[in-house]
Amino acid sequence: MIKRKLCLFLSGLILLLAACSQFDDFDNIKGVDYDGEYALPLVNTTTSIGDLLENFEENSSLVIDPDGLIRFQYSGDVLTETSDKVFAAINETLIQGGIIPLATDTTPLPFDLPGGLQIDRLDLKTGKFTYAFQSTNPEQIHVVLTVPGATKNGNPLRFEFNIAAYSGSGNASLATNAIFPASLEGYSLVPEDNGNINIVYHATLPNGDPVTPDVGGILIEDLSFYYAEGYLGQDVYEGTRDTIEIDFFEDWSRGDIYFADPRITVNFENSFGVPTRSKVDVFDIFTVREEVLPLESEFIENGIDFPYPELNEVGQVKYKSFTFDKNNSNIDVVLGAGPLAIDYEVDASINPDMDTTIRGFITDSSYYKVRVDVDLPLYGWAFDFLARDTFEINLDSYENVEEAEFKIVTENDMPLGVDIQGYFVDENGVVLDSLLDDRQQLILPASVDGDGVANETARAETFVSFPAERFDKIIPAKSLILVAYFSSKNAPNTYVKILANQDVNIRIGAKFKVHN
Repeated sequence: MIKRKLCLFLSGLILLLAACSQFDDFDNIKGVDYDGEYALPLVNTTTSIGDLLENFEENSSLVIDPDGLIRFQYSGDVLTETSDKVFAAINETLIQGGIIPLATDTTPLPFDLPGGLQIDRLDLKTGKFTYAFQSTNPEQIHVVLTVPGATKNGNPLRFEFNIAAYSGSGNASLATNAIFPASLEGYSLVPEDNGNINIVYHATLPNGDPVTPDVGGILIEDLSFYYAEGYLGQDVYEGTRDTIEIDFFEDWSRGDIYFADPRITVNFENSFGVPTRSKVDVFDIFTVREEVLPLESEFIENGIDFPYPELNEVGQVKYKSFTFDKNNSNIDVVLGAGPLAIDYEVDASINPDMDTTIRGFITDSSYYKVRVDVDLPLYGWAFDFLARDTFEINLDSYENVEEAEFKIVTENDMPLGVDIQGYFVDENGVVLDSLLDDRQQLILPASVDGDGVANETARAETFVSFPAERFDKIIPAKSLILVAYFSSKNAPNTYVKILANQDVNIRIGAKFKVHN
């Protein structure tokens, strides 16, 4: 973006597309000396990098530090994962067996929890509980069915009913609530000391003697949870893949640039009350040289711990940012290679150390978010960093011009010099002539102090002549291919800083010879 804006700015000046303004620094223009000539001040403008940079793409921004240093910042999409996957895994273990037979008076729920998950408490949002008992006993059977580990308002889930006496013929007597199953909404499941949630029933005859029905069973359906507590297992939950587009290098053609202090920051937002660690599946940088370079760091290999709320912090959200820099990664290498895009996927590893003594929680509103930010401060060096662009032009109104000479004066506060060359091209793509005899450094880089900050203004004067035969050649031109070569002062031996308030003043005057 910065290169395109500079190219557009310079091309507008050179092609006289900018608005004319008055100034008096061109009394020494020379080279065209005949009757019918006109000396005109064309441009007197001052701008800065800060003025040129605007209208950034979505998810990108320009930040200016208090000392004026410019930073280009790019952000990826916010990747969000919720607790749905964890609750779905628990739910599947509870309903996978369908009807649970009650062969004895005490039967544990058949938990086969994933990843070593150990439940201390489950709070139910929905669920249906159905029981069914059959008997061929000629006497009525009284049944009390309880689930001591399922409580609501301090009371356990409890049913009391009778199985009618069997008549001796036909189907066995049946007692069931299948038409109107009991709702489990609002119940909490808390395992007993042995870790089980037991289904307990007591069946007795009218005289109080215990008896066993012929068949008994329960069915639990439509479970959903709003809270789970315990050791929630060791598992990896896949994140979403994302790509950050970096437009800084979109017009790159050749040359080198080095950012002395680039950063990639991973921002975590987490309300899972569980130890969680990042697991990076992909973190690659795509470059202008068609390379794919992986970001390398021990924190890529070993992961980054998410912040998480403790058991006494249910409902709270924890935040953390981790920054990859040149001290803990190869970021200066991969981002100095002309990055076009960063492709990444960050998964979440739950209980990565498998420490069962750490009891955590999740709720139905728990989530974690990951956002990746890229920070490219304009501090470093550039050498022959080439950008090119093509601009439409129309010189038909200059048909009466036989000769022209331009004087360009630049005063530059930036430690960044610019060599310019351009090519006039007709509608068929044929190059008619070049803007200059050879590429020239129209803008000299300012000198810098030991901190890389410019400490004086660099001034340059350039004369560009277009004699009659050259000017006639470019009249049919329909486009200008402008090539800009950017180099910092003393590159690559000196790091320089580009500040928002560093001005570039450009003044252009011209002498024309015209015919009637």
